[in-house]
Amino acid sequence: MSGEKANISFNPGIYLHIPFCEHKCGYCDFYSITNRSQQALFVEALCQEMEQVAEQIRPAETFDTIYFGGGTPSLLQPDQLQRILSVIQRVFAISSDCEITLEMNPGATEKEKLPVFKQLGVNRLSIGVQSFDDRELKLLERIHSARQAVETFEAARKAGFTNLGIDLIYALPGQSLNSWRATLQQALHLAPEHISAYNLIFEPGTPFYKLREKGQLNPQEEEEELRFFNFTHQFLSERGFLHYEVSNFARTASLYSRHNYKYWLHVPYLGFGPSAHSFWNDRRWGNVRSLNAYLQQLKQQRLPRAFEEQLSAQTKEFEHIFLRLRTYEGINLAYFEKTFHRSFLETYRKTINTLIDRDFAVIDAQIFRLTQKGMAVCDEILQYFA
Repeated sequence: MSGEKANISFNPGIYLHIPFCEHKCGYCDFYSITNRSQQALFVEALCQEMEQVAEQIRPAETFDTIYFGGGTPSLLQPDQLQRILSVIQRVFAISSDCEITLEMNPGATEKEKLPVFKQLGVNRLSIGVQSFDDRELKLLERIHSARQAVETFEAARKAGFTNLGIDLIYALPGQSLNSWRATLQQALHLAPEHISAYNLIFEPGTPFYKLREKGQLNPQEEEEELRFFNFTHQFLSERGFLHYEVSNFARTASLYSRHNYKYWLHVPYLGFGPSAHSFWNDRRWGNVRSLNAYLQQLKQQRLPRAFEEQLSAQTKEFEHIFLRLRTYEGINLAYFEKTFHRSFLETYRKTINTLIDRDFAVIDAQIFRLTQKGMAVCDEILQYFA
């Protein structure tokens, strides 16, 4: 880790789920639709939801991150983005140095929108490249080419963006390490500030999952997936990137995704739009996973909640462990005891000793964290604490 401080705060964040896509990829489990006929109605409903929530909870805190996810948020028209941002500024207190991230896809974004997005206040882009190999893009059912991905990135730089992230997916069926290395090399050639590298997951209910069940799509063996993970860590770390969370790398600690880091720190956030989740005052709620239901409930002046729950002390403790062990900063033992009123080492002594003995974890300067070996099988390890 670098000695540089991460630009992380405990101020809350705002997430907006924009559910529209030009094309639904077979591996994607996020809620999205390709019918954009109700996009204008959605924007007004989204603004109404924010106004109702702000009136209900009356947050006194200052928000310092705004994240447009989806879907493909860059499909918003500039006047629609402006409308959303103006409502946010009116009903919430927003910091002057707010990080405003917009996800975009190379094949779906008109490049002429980029300077306007920049003028409207967007200061960080997360570009869904996934691969710089056209054959792999076709497998993933992406509608852009590798050349279009490069052109979009270059257009973003030309528009004045100085904080750009690239999303990539590895361990694809039939993918070789050489092919993955070439994608990483191309990514580094563009010199992004941030890289997210995700292992391909066959999520239940997705077309990819169904193809795997039919034997028409063969995932990589678990041993190969570990090779991809370890190679990615070594390749990017040797070239100066900080591996600060299982799937995330930043050029410096100040370039971590400030918004996403709030999730791993258990910092409060408000989510708006269909399928969006919120975490506020030890309560969690989620919105309906349907645009029609979302629009209908707001039309009836009702918040579009699918569920709401009060988090128990036990749930908060497990989520703290689950989230912090995904980061390379790990669990601060003193903070854990102060927050949960019991010793982490004493409570989980047997599990901790097992993980340390197997070289999956270490205790260093009152921090319990996973080793690189442990990070490679992070999801399996977290089950020990359930």
